[in-house]
Amino acid sequence: MAWFAGRLGETFAILSVLAFAYGGVSIAKAKLYGKGDGGVVLSVVFTTLLSALVWAVARTPAGSLPGTPDLMIGLAWFAVSGLLATALARILYFMSVRDLGAVRGSAVKRAIPFFAAVFGVLFLGETLNSNKLLGLALIAVSIAVLVAVDLARRGGSEADAVASIGYAWGTASALCYASAYVARKLGLGYVPDGALGTFVGSMAAVAYYAFAVSFNARARTATFAALSLKNNWAVVAALCFSIGQICNFYAIQHTAISTVGAIQSLEVFVSMVIATVVLRTERAPGWTTIAAAVAATVGVLLVVA
Repeated sequence: MAWFAGRLGETFAILSVLAFAYGGVSIAKAKLYGKGDGGVVLSVVFTTLLSALVWAVARTPAGSLPGTPDLMIGLAWFAVSGLLATALARILYFMSVRDLGAVRGSAVKRAIPFFAAVFGVLFLGETLNSNKLLGLALIAVSIAVLVAVDLARRGGSEADAVASIGYAWGTASALCYASAYVARKLGLGYVPDGALGTFVGSMAAVAYYAFAVSFNARARTATFAALSLKNNWAVVAALCFSIGQICNFYAIQHTAISTVGAIQSLEVFVSMVIATVVLRTERAPGWTTIAAAVAATVGVLLVVA
């Protein structure tokens, strides 16, 4: 317990991993029970409602908020982070899981630590010691192994094409997530309130979807269908992603984004257990995949040590 109390950011990052992992498997499960976006639009609505509730209960006192210039800058960064993560990155990730499945879709998200580490050094003045560099190298190797094994196993031009597109979606999603980490950290530097940041970010995503449905009939139909709550697993996925988003914001508030990104890479290991043992949506992984997950875990431990 003392470890968790002393590492609040890491604790929230772990809770975020658990929520995102179960949500990712739920996306794959939702696909089996009907068409739709797997819960992406619904997750934005849930994130808005949950973050508003958390902010109402544990918000920063009005007298502790910064003055108008800093407040507006912080809120602007929160809005940018919401567009990057709650809207763009989440859409890309759901598309990746649709093509690759929960385990391999979450595996590609392990590119987040690299982008987060680079962005942290470039934009936030964070530093990387030898342990962190070694840990990131192990994570890189594990990602390369998983992708290579998966493409080799699939075979066939059509399967290869679908897999390649799925990995492209996942990589783009990781880049957007890492960029959102930077925007969140910058916003929290002005307004240190994770619940408010999540709420503002999700409201920006809601505005994005409202704009999309106003000018696109297909998007309007898909959005209304997603909000119908007919697919229970899509609801579960949406709820999990909402909880994960809030926990992630608090994690970034209390520790470096390179550390949060590294812990987030454990999602593939947790997804593997949930998908193969708990919900049984995918077949058991081979020893190569397990070894790659273990290597990634060791890499994370080196990063957070």
